[in-house]
Amino acid sequence: MPLQQVVKNMFSQLGYRLLRESTYHTAIAEEAMELARRTAAHLDVAGTREGSLSEEEYAFMRELVQEASAFPGPIIEIGTLFGRTTSKIALWKLPQAKILTLDNYVWNPLRVSPEMHFHLTSLVLQYLIDSEQVVQIRCDKDEWFSRYSGEPPAMVFCDADHSYEATVRDIRFALRSGAAIVCGHDYSPLHPGTVRAVDEHGGPRALKGSVWVLAPQPA
Repeated sequence: MPLQQVVKNMFSQLGYRLLRESTYHTAIAEEAMELARRTAAHLDVAGTREGSLSEEEYAFMRELVQEASAFPGPIIEIGTLFGRTTSKIALWKLPQAKILTLDNYVWNPLRVSPEMHFHLTSLVLQYLIDSEQVVQIRCDKDEWFSRYSGEPPAMVFCDADHSYEATVRDIRFALRSGAAIVCGHDYSPLHPGTVRAVDEHGGPRALKGSVWVLAPQPA
């Protein structure tokens, strides 16, 4: 399902609740109303599908999450966007596994403010957050990497900044933290920085669509 439809569904399911029950600042509620009015206009804007995985890619992601179930430690998602992939991972993981999902909320294809972006994503993930399956972390990811002292992750999924430099930092964090599975999105000619970074770390051992999983690293 394209990201545009996800957002439309999100408003149909959560929009009235946001405006009726929210305790957020009035400006946030007003922006939510404006976003609801503008959603249809954004459907034809180039780039609104960015960040959305295809059905083939989600099927591969499910395999990787199931593979990660053999390992202890959290699943770390770098790049939450609106939480769709986070929600999918939560469906496929073991009940006791925890997802840490990181984003700074400075970019989204619908061009809403960082505050609105964060609060909408919080609503999408509310049940998973309340049930302690997901920890939504708003942060600078590189700063967070420098402070991480948890157990080795079962999986790290890289889907934030696709520049070469940022992808290298994401991969190096995953390897340094001892992640059992290192994978990500957008290994494609549209993102040469991602391709270069992955190739410099051994290349993908498998690739479906543009979802990649890193080959085992030499000892």
